[in-house]
Amino acid sequence: MTILNRKICRGPILESIFLNLITDASDRGLHGYAIYKAVYKKFGIRLAPSTLYPELKHLEKQGLIESSWDFSEGKARRLYRITRKGQMELREYFVELRAVIPSIVTCKT
Repeated sequence: MTILNRKICRGPILESIFLNLITDASDRGLHGYAIYKAVYKKFGIRLAPSTLYPELKHLEKQGLIESSWDFSEGKARRLYRITRKGQMELREYFVELRAVIPSIVTCKT
């Protein structure tokens, strides 16, 4: 498992992680706890609800994801799905990260 430092897991990096995870489940969507579990499984980070839900709300306000209520499992859960705008933003993040990360990794301190 890759462990990602909490300090760098903010802003565009956290946004791209969320968008990527939600894209992987685009046909059915993901609820908040499923996103929490996926972030921990893939990156070794336990996000607090105070980080997770405001970030999801922020992505929704930007139009990058949309949400709807699901009652199929006997309890109400908000499912998040990526929008076309979110898919475009995710592609841009990947292009930018591919360009920047090699120079950061080889940077000498």
